[in-house]
Amino acid sequence: MKITRFICTLLFPTALAAMTTFAIFPARLRAQEALPVYTEKQEREYKFYPGGKIGIALEVPGSLKIIGWERSSVHMEAEIKVRSLEEGKARALLEKSPIRVRYTDTASTIQVTESSELKGLLDVNLTVHIPGARTDLAMQVKKGDFAISDVNGWIEVSLAEGNMELTAIDGYFSGKTLKGTISANLSGNRWRGQGFTAVTQDGGINLLLPENYSAILQLDTSNGEIALDYPSQEVEGELIPPEVVVKKKAQQLKVRIGDGGAPLLLGTQSGNVSLRKKA
Repeated sequence: MKITRFICTLLFPTALAAMTTFAIFPARLRAQEALPVYTEKQEREYKFYPGGKIGIALEVPGSLKIIGWERSSVHMEAEIKVRSLEEGKARALLEKSPIRVRYTDTASTIQVTESSELKGLLDVNLTVHIPGARTDLAMQVKKGDFAISDVNGWIEVSLAEGNMELTAIDGYFSGKTLKGTISANLSGNRWRGQGFTAVTQDGGINLLLPENYSAILQLDTSNGEIALDYPSQEVEGELIPPEVVVKKKAQQLKVRIGDGGAPLLLGTQSGNVSLRKKA
């Protein structure tokens, strides 16, 4: 009995301290969650001519949207968010902006990084207007969605995790995401350029094409299904509906649509694929 009482006497303070610690941690978490998100907005515009190249590296979570326009300039809008810090401290840490911009008339880089004090607390959403004709782009996004519209150029983008939305683009496009959906809405009557490739390891693919589009089209999924809502194509004077080849869990569509033309290649390791005609 004495031994039991002695053991209880030793263990009780330890258990009480542990219970107190566990009680404090949720309280601290709740306090951090209760803090509002501090938001700052920045804008910058500079002269930039068509035919140039822009590199963008978004090394913090956030989103990147590229919009082509007819001006010979770049206009960047940034929404910077800091979580779990009081406003005064967040504002002080943002006195040194996480966004670095360098440019000439035909070459530019936009890089977003986080300091050690802001590690894990920073989100940045970028919207960048660029000359839509003949502008080349090389982009990397750490974690977040990517969208681009109305741009003709040599375009390369890599996402660690995030969705892609591609609208009215031409030239050369190469895009990949490790985890995310790819949605492509192409315009005109053919791809004007060298080709289009978009792949995801884990996510679906949605392709929207005009009814009279011309291209060599290939759709692949290693583990999923391909759904079609697209007109039959004329082959040697006969209308033949696009045919999906099924092999175990994999499905593939290879088809010449319209008059043929540049290759459009879209694939996913795991996810469904849909091809639909534009209304």
